[in-house]
Amino acid sequence: MKHLSLAELIRARRSIRKYNSTPVDQELVVELLSKANRLQPFAQADSWRVVYAGTSEARKRLVDCMLEQMSQSRLGKLIPGKLLDIFKKRFTDIPAHVIVMSTVGPDRLTNDRNYAAACGMMQSFQLIGWEHGLGMLWDTESMMLHEGFFKGIGLREDERFVGILHIGYYDKAPKSRKRTPAEQKWTVLRGPST
Repeated sequence: MKHLSLAELIRARRSIRKYNSTPVDQELVVELLSKANRLQPFAQADSWRVVYAGTSEARKRLVDCMLEQMSQSRLGKLIPGKLLDIFKKRFTDIPAHVIVMSTVGPDRLTNDRNYAAACGMMQSFQLIGWEHGLGMLWDTESMMLHEGFFKGIGLREDERFVGILHIGYYDKAPKSRKRTPAEQKWTVLRGPST
């Protein structure tokens, strides 16, 4: 495995949507999460937690939780069963899923810090995983944001859903896409207006 500089690693990493069938070892996921956590110097020990879905049964349960709201909606009832089956198969075939939640604190600052720590850990986890040949997709689809899903993943009252990392080995990484230059996101704050 070729080691990349951090800049090369950031530029090389891609969101992966198509995985091969190679299983992802749970111990590797735990090891990479531990490494990613150590890269978050200001994260409190209880600022986030994860739920792992790596077995066939766990992946099926996760997909059922994801689809619960949609399948009961008016629109969902119009979706042909074969299309739902394709969607279910697509997600149950992904070798592993890490569901990330941040702890809700007593004030907005703590909430924001905990959420930021969870997001930082997820980004670091993706980069470290890429070095090990693992592709990931950070998922926060609105179809998941409902009580049935939150209950199904075991979201606690003092937690906030951050996202799911779908994880697997891949055969081919997609090409990079055009990025917005940083200069277009740049604003200089000036002194008092006169």
